[in-house]
Amino acid sequence: MKFRLAGSEKPIIMVETEVNGKGPFSFAVDTGASMTVISEHLAETLDISKKTATPKKGQCCGGEIGTAVTTVESLQVGSVEAKDINVALVDLTAISKAVGMDLEGIIGYNFMKDYSVIIDYPQQEISFKKT
Repeated sequence: MKFRLAGSEKPIIMVETEVNGKGPFSFAVDTGASMTVISEHLAETLDISKKTATPKKGQCCGGEIGTAVTTVESLQVGSVEAKDINVALVDLTAISKAVGMDLEGIIGYNFMKDYSVIIDYPQQEISFKKT
């Protein structure tokens, strides 16, 4: 599937992602993120409740942040779909400002762990091959 690069200094791979069958939304691909993240704003839009989420502490950008972990029914990037996947609900406002665009989420390890992820920068394509 095609991706777009956001930012100029440190380009970020952006993919169109569906959450619970809705979207597409702009998610960054982060091979260093252990968990997939959904912005608190998108969670509100999709009526994903923080009330049933488990509060946790996480690491981001060299510091500790508060998160809430919950499960979404589905998360889909292109033809690849994960069912009943845990996601962290995080305020991505500061990170969005730092990269110069609105991030609605981040694709992390728990989505990619069952795939070989192939990134073709010249063609701006990313593929997920089941391992």
